[in-house]
Amino acid sequence: MAFEAKSTHAEAKYLCDKVLPAMNNVRGFADALEAVVADDLWSLPSYQEMLFIR
Repeated sequence: MAFEAKSTHAEAKYLCDKVLPAMNNVRGFADALEAVVADDLWSLPSYQEMLFIR
């Protein structure tokens, strides 16, 4: 479902109220997976690696 905002304010409110909470929910699952999957099997950079490149 696409969201077509009537104004920039409406779009920002939608993103803040709907999209951001969904993204945070997904991040919680990704963080949990990073903790249990071995580094050599995790094909994406971890959050820690993105912040502090080794």
